[in-house]
Amino acid sequence: MGIFISTCVVSALLLSASIAQDLILYTGTKATSADKIWLLDVDSETSAFTWLSVVATFSAAWLLLRAGSEAATRGSALTWHWYFLAALFLLVSFDEFAGIHEKISAALASRIDNTGMLYFAWAAPFGVISLVGLAAFIPFIRSFPPGLAVLLLLSAASYLGGAVGFEMIGGSVAEVQGINSLRYRILANAEEGLEITGVLIFIYVLLVHLRPTYAALQKDLPPSSSGA
Repeated sequence: MGIFISTCVVSALLLSASIAQDLILYTGTKATSADKIWLLDVDSETSAFTWLSVVATFSAAWLLLRAGSEAATRGSALTWHWYFLAALFLLVSFDEFAGIHEKISAALASRIDNTGMLYFAWAAPFGVISLVGLAAFIPFIRSFPPGLAVLLLLSAASYLGGAVGFEMIGGSVAEVQGINSLRYRILANAEEGLEITGVLIFIYVLLVHLRPTYAALQKDLPPSSSGA
């Protein structure tokens, strides 16, 4: 849990640095890209925050694979849910720096009237698909103890609220005021903050779920190994 807590703290610090930079740059001044420290910009694919998001989503995928393997050993009917989520998080991890959703958005924008809330054209279809997928995973969520099930729903609400909700609101602002406006920058920081919060809550649920498995493995180790 120590690494997890450290990740939460670093995420909060990086998000705070991005917000502080935007408030300084976009409050009463005409900021340009030359004025920005891109390493601190959470909305940039070259930032430290994006790198941390890649690591966090990849870690979630790894934990899901471990949980899937454990479920397969038990012969659980929900094994495929674990492996499907692992593949999904691997894709999300890759997208964090590859920007696949931006390419999809550009392709959709050439075929629809992407104005207002649909300015970032990928967000609405992704939101619909995600809600359908979430409904399909209700039996999976109900298999968890009530406290963890609530956290799973909270993690999904936080991530989708940022990735879809704030993305769509930010798109309507970007269309009118541009991406270099203070209002858009605030929304972008809120979006990324909600996304990483959702991922971190999900990782916490996975760690708690896997804790008995790791405890059992630790008991099976020789005394010299368990004390290392």
